[in-house]
Parts: sequence; structure tokens; C-alpha cells
Amino acid sequence: MRKLILLTVVWMTVAVSSAQNDCDSLLSRLSRWETRVAELTTEDPELISLHYLFLQDILRDLDKVRTQVLPTLTRCPNMDYYQVRAVYQRVRGKADAKDEKLRVLRDHVDDMFYQKAENELLYQTWSQCHYYLDRALQYNPYHADALLLKAKLQLEEGKSEEAVETIHVLYSKSTLTEEQEHRVSDFTLTLYETLYNKGQTLIQQGLAAEALETFQTLEHFCNNMPSGYCNDDYYRGILASREGVYESYISIAKAAEKRHNFEMAKKFYHYAEEYKKQMEQQ
Repeated sequence: MRKLILLTVVWMTVAVSSAQNDCDSLLSRLSRWETRVAELTTEDPELISLHYLFLQDILRDLDKVRTQVLPTLTRCPNMDYYQVRAVYQRVRGKADAKDEKLRVLRDHVDDMFYQKAENELLYQTWSQCHYYLDRALQYNPYHADALLLKAKLQLEEGKSEEAVETIHVLYSKSTLTEEQEHRVSDFTLTLYETLYNKGQTLIQQGLAAEALETFQTLEHFCNNMPSGYCNDDYYRGILASREGVYESYISIAKAAEKRHNFEMAKKFYHYAEEYKKQMEQQ
């Protein structure tokens, strides 16, 4: 009988101690989760997706507490069970509110990166602007505003072919609002005029090879654009450029003859004939 009483006392002591430990442990965990929830960002697009995943882990742990732990804490020594439950509900409420925000923001990370790119553009910090544009397009490769800004920067940097490819993606893949359509249309005309004028200037400067490259870029641009953006000026530019290249070969050959460099003259007459054959085939 004494052994039974002793065992009962020991069991009750252990149970009380265990209950107290469970309460203390739970409160400690709830406190840590509350701190972690507060630290999760809703402003930095670099971290939003990652922090959303972190929050899902916390929510799963809170679900386990609700279904597996709280029902067993019918009595906590030196602590009101309902106080513990109130702490849980407070933490859960904060976690749910943060989850709601992150779920929405997770679908707009591309917009947040684009806004950062625009801000960097104002300060002319080009490397950061390009970085944020690339990040926006990582999340949404067809983000219309990001693609348009990227094309503008490419044109300003002399990367005409890349600008043409970017605009092609805009027209073929992106969904445009009416306002975006107007802006893209304006830039498309600017791109055409810039390339055409550049080609004409190069011809006037006697730089036929460079002009031909520019007009071929323009040809690629026109072949991939909706009808109505281009006329046949670019084709006349191509013909003029090719004629200029042929004449350049002949001029170099004649200059070499005057200097009695007949080997070079022979080579460039050959280049001219080969180039003429290529033009006739095209």
C-alpha cells in the first residue's frame, strides 16, 4: 500500500512537472514564432518568396499545436490554460495576417522589381537598373513594362539587334493594356526611325558595310513587326549599302594598283566580284 501511495505521489509530481514544462516550452516556442513572423518582410522582393515558404513552416507548426498540444493542456500549474490559448491565438492571428499579405505579394514580385528598376533609372544607376529589370523578367519573362524599358535601354546603349528581339517578344508574348500599346507603338516608331537614320548617315559617310549591317537589322525588325510599321525605305537602304560595299572593294583595289601593290589589288577585285555574285543571287 505504501509503495502504491509512493508511486502515485511520484507520478503526480512527474505529471505536474511535465505539464509545467509543456506550458513553458509551448510559451517559449510561441514567443519564437511570434518574433520570426514579425521579422518576415513584405517589402523586399528579393526575400518575399523565401519568407513565404518560411511562414508556411511556422503555420504547419501552429496547426500541430492547435490539434495535438492545446487539447492536452487542460491544466498548467501556475498558469491559466486560457492564457496560453490566448497567446496562441495572438500569434496565429499575426501569422495568418502576414500569410495573407505574402500570398498577394508573391504574385507581384515582378512588379516590385520593376518599380525598383524605375527608381534606379531616376538616379541613373544603370547597373542596378539592369539588375532589377533582369530580376523582374526572371519572375515574369513577359512583363510588358519591364520589356519596354529594357528595349529602350538597349537602343540607347547601341544594342539595336537586342532591342529588336526584345520588342518582338513584347508583341508576340506579352499581354498589353491599351495604355501600354500606345507606349510600345511610340517606341516602335522611334526604333525604326533611329535605325533608318543611322543607316542613311553611315551611307553618307561612306561606311557602306556598317550601313548594310544596320539596314539588315532593320529588315529583321520589319519582318517581325505587325504590318503598317515599315515601308520599303529600309530595302532601298540595303541596296544602297550593298552597292557601297561593292564600290568600296573596287576603290581599295584601284588604290592598291596606284601603289603598285598588285597582290592586294588582285584580292580586292576578287572580293568585289564575289560580292557582286552574292548580290545577284539575293
